[in-house]
Amino acid sequence: MTPSPEDWQSFAAMLAILGLLGGAVVALQRLGFLGRSSRLSVGSAERLDRHADRLTRLEAAVEGLASREDIHALRLAIEQQAAPMAELRIAIARDAKAVDQLSVAITRIEDHLLGGGK
Repeated sequence: MTPSPEDWQSFAAMLAILGLLGGAVVALQRLGFLGRSSRLSVGSAERLDRHADRLTRLEAAVEGLASREDIHALRLAIEQQAAPMAELRIAIARDAKAVDQLSVAITRIEDHLLGGGK
């Protein structure tokens, strides 16, 4: 069986595509996009280690923070305290008024006693 001209064209096209792919791989290797782990300089490796340590510390710190659900529950608890706080303010205002009235009465009694009951 003899290859036809179309077969030769397909073969040539495949070789061209393989050549382009091979050139792309070589270019990517030279630019440092492929095979990075084996080509890291000492300074780059140390820098990556520092970044990894920093990320580990950040992850540990974030792990201890309150979650969104925790904040929401806290907000609901604070909102539930609004009514008791309003009642407490009313009671404090009432007590302050009573203390003022007592203060006036005590002042009158003192004035009467110091004045000799005149």
